Amino acid sequence: MALFNFITVRLGKDSIPDINKICESEVGVLDETFTINVKCTQVPDNYGYGDYAFLWLGSDNNKGMPTQWKQGFKAVGRVKGVNRGSSYNDISETKIDIVYVFHEAVNRMDILRCAPIAYYWCSSMPLIGLDDHANQTIRNMIGNSFSDIRAFFYAIESVTKCFKDDIIKVEPAFVEYFDVLLPNPQNYPFAKNIEDIPLPRKSDKRHLQQIFYGAPGTGKSHEVKTRTGELSNDEERDLPNVFRTTFHPDTDYASFVGCYKPTMRKTGKKHQVDGKDVDDEEIIYEFVPQTFTDAYVYAYKNPTLTTYLVIEEINRGNCAQIFGDLFQLLDRKNGVSEYKIKADKDLAKYLNEELGKDADGIKDGKLCLPANLSILATMNTSDQSLFPMDSAFKRRWEWKYIKIADAHKDWKIEANGEDWYGFICQINRIISNMTSSADKQLGYFFCQANEDGKITTETFVSKVIFYLWNDVFKDYGFEDANLFKYKTLEGDKEVEKDLTFPDFYDEDGNVAPDVVKQFIENVMAWEKDKKKDNN
Repeated sequence: MALFNFITVRLGKDSIPDINKICESEVGVLDETFTINVKCTQVPDNYGYGDYAFLWLGSDNNKGMPTQWKQGFKAVGRVKGVNRGSSYNDISETKIDIVYVFHEAVNRMDILRCAPIAYYWCSSMPLIGLDDHANQTIRNMIGNSFSDIRAFFYAIESVTKCFKDDIIKVEPAFVEYFDVLLPNPQNYPFAKNIEDIPLPRKSDKRHLQQIFYGAPGTGKSHEVKTRTGELSNDEERDLPNVFRTTFHPDTDYASFVGCYKPTMRKTGKKHQVDGKDVDDEEIIYEFVPQTFTDAYVYAYKNPTLTTYLVIEEINRGNCAQIFGDLFQLLDRKNGVSEYKIKADKDLAKYLNEELGKDADGIKDGKLCLPANLSILATMNTSDQSLFPMDSAFKRRWEWKYIKIADAHKDWKIEANGEDWYGFICQINRIISNMTSSADKQLGYFFCQANEDGKITTETFVSKVIFYLWNDVFKDYGFEDANLFKYKTLEGDKEVEKDLTFPDFYDEDGNVAPDVVKQFIENVMAWEKDKKKDNN
């Protein structure tokens, strides 16, 4: 997460006047900034004007003698200019405006005392780690793969209790660096890079239960994956703290929570098959957990990590039947279920085995959603009549509408080169006119373009035309003569015919590009022709 570039600057025996000036300065956000000029060799080549610097007050001697000031981070500055030497070992000058002064210097022992988890995630940064022995005065504020500036900001705030409120007055965008829940490193003993660790946002806690809804293809699932961290820089990844399920008409409580099922278990005995030893197996019945229970257990086992239960197409299942008495748990206070429910014996036995007898997740045999379990769902508004949700269920969720918008992919329709988003806007006007609703409209990602950025003619017919004919026009009529006409040759004569779905295919079953092109032209000309007809 790199909104800004940061450097550390260590002031020592050659910077006594600057150190004294900082120590004598007022504290907090400075109304009147002042500038210090740092001269040193071996400066990085990738920092410059506008970057931010954390200034560390070091020692004024080489003998380890105490200093008059507390050593540690004491100020934040903004780089005003850099005059680099001609080579790496030549003297360079860096002008830094001091914009903020800590009430008291913050060192590594302060961070270890107040924020040990944050220390782990930033301990390889310059001047933080115990094994930091480099002598450069100015260094980029990044260490190895386990460095995260958000952990550093969190650590400073944990020590000072006022850094966040102060520093966002200097740079409001810095608030993003505080919006993170740091995971316990004990849960990731084999992680090789912090990019492999999901760092959920604190703001997610405000939306413990949220449904993303909108027209088909608006990017609801994309929004959820971005929220959970499964999607980063357009690359998808599987995360251990995300549990997914898709509701459908046959989904029930057992397939959501779990139930006793027959399973095969090895007996420890063997028998011969074609001269080879084969394990004997027997059928036993045991509780088999499903998505809800898997997420529930994981959340209690990892209390410092936000766990996500993602439900795709939530309204395609009968929510009242699927949730059953879990519905009671959706009322939350401070993130925790306000009303607990008694678990059935099979589920209670399983949770006691997984979490420990009388653990928080099954104390007194009752279920309670923890504050770190977030439930996110998607709902296609064109399908909302499948299993209508009652108002009691709806009001226990936050709702976020995903509007139809231009994704700026510059996709084109292969049949005639028409801009895909332009077509969507126009067909949605027609759908809105027909249905007086946005439920049946198309989103940008209703179908996907190929690698050349084109919606192929075959894709356009099989996805768009098929949907329009079967889900929109079929229910609301084909009486608009301006849309459902096409011209074709009969012998040497051009005739105009009523357009039907089979007309989009030729006698060999292949897509007919000319008919597709004419339909798109009808759509794009609809508004003009409609006005003409009205006159």
